[in-house]
Amino acid sequence: MNQSQIEDVLNSLVYALYAQSGEQSGAEKRVGNLQVFDHPEAVDRIVKAPALFRKNFSMISALGYSRFNTNDEDWAVRREITQDAYLAAAKPAQQNAVCDVYTTRLSQSEATLAGIQKALFAASLTIFYRAFNLVPDIASTISLIDRVREVLRRLQYFSWVAPTTSERDGAIGEARQVVADFAGQLAADPRAAAEMARFADRAKDIDGFSPVEEFVMNAFAGVETTVATILWVIDRMGANAKVQQRIQDEIDRNAAETPFIDCIVNETMRYLPPIPFLVREVGAETTLDGRRLVPGQLILLSVVGVHQHPAFWSDPRTFDASRREFIEDTYDRRAFIPFLTGPRMCGGARLGRLEVKEAVRAVVRQFSFSRADDVIRFDYALALRPAAGSSVSVARR
Repeated sequence: MNQSQIEDVLNSLVYALYAQSGEQSGAEKRVGNLQVFDHPEAVDRIVKAPALFRKNFSMISALGYSRFNTNDEDWAVRREITQDAYLAAAKPAQQNAVCDVYTTRLSQSEATLAGIQKALFAASLTIFYRAFNLVPDIASTISLIDRVREVLRRLQYFSWVAPTTSERDGAIGEARQVVADFAGQLAADPRAAAEMARFADRAKDIDGFSPVEEFVMNAFAGVETTVATILWVIDRMGANAKVQQRIQDEIDRNAAETPFIDCIVNETMRYLPPIPFLVREVGAETTLDGRRLVPGQLILLSVVGVHQHPAFWSDPRTFDASRREFIEDTYDRRAFIPFLTGPRMCGGARLGRLEVKEAVRAVVRQFSFSRADDVIRFDYALALRPAAGSSVSVARR
């Protein structure tokens, strides 16, 4: 097993979901041994019944526990630790501050896709840390986030391909080491140490609670998905010069409403959702969408399939930067769930949307993009981002 094999297996999972999407057929769909649910009505019922369809992250939990992979009261307590910070950071009054962070970081970046990606990570990390009144050491924190992504990639792989004992022990050891290194970095900053103590105090009723695990998973989930979405918007702008110009024209008008930017951000998340699928564990015998489900059974919820269901979208397998359903605001909310929906909806959804929109505006003010082809190549490791080495070329305005 090597890095290339891991990437091939994980990417093939997502390719399979895309291959199945856009079909009206009632035939049962599967990925591996898991039944796939992709009808918006069925998926809506699943995500709105967290007691019956429980989170199950398999090997990924080796990196620790957080609001993202826990259930019941454990989840509720963890949610309260971070939710106020997310909501405060996403208030309209924060718009200019978010814009300034992205503008400044991008102005200092190289006019290359790699340079822009680094600047986007630096900006998103700054905003995430600021929500908790902290200031990151950018270089070392980006390095740790990169390590978290690689650990999660390996753990995700072993959730699908049974590891040997040594592989399992090695992956768990890597996960524990990156958390320990993150803990060391946070402990070196008195403000961060105090914030971790606050986390711990608010979760004192949770046995074995680790504030560092909570912080690391919140940081990774928030930053990785936000940057991935911005990179996909850049990718799609590179494929269409008219789209870039239309965004530029909307920015130049300096109007409060930006319907086209909102549309292309939504269409990007529809066509290339940052989290392409979820796994849930059935808690009790039930029937859904005509299928009998038994306790302990794992099922896969295809966000890709929900976002491309032909009963809810016109020409769903085409990326349409001017998609009518978004421009006219006529889409069924059950069929567009980049942040999920229901009680377990992403707590940072408002902040994520604010960041993506302001980042896109900052990017377009400073750069233009082109690409030699329009082939979409992705790299999946819990979150879906464009593959390295894409054909996007960059020029500073």
